[in-house]
Amino acid sequence: MAKNREASQFNSYVNVNDSNGQVGIANSVGINTTTPQGGHALYVQGTSNITGDLTVGGSLNISGTSVATEGDIVALAIALG
Repeated sequence: MAKNREASQFNSYVNVNDSNGQVGIANSVGINTTTPQGGHALYVQGTSNITGDLTVGGSLNISGTSVATEGDIVALAIALG
């Protein structure tokens, strides 16, 4: 059964700036999950597809199976100078 909520119940969690259209959400957001894990602001469960650039302002942690390892990326960066 769906847990229906009124918009007024979310007022303490959502902040909308009418002048620039930005939306802020308190706590964490889960995509494809109702239980975000690890204290992350955004937690995505499942496979993701990103079109465009991905900018990382901190450490990039790679786990699981990937086409290139972190070592491969570092070696390529060194080779390209």
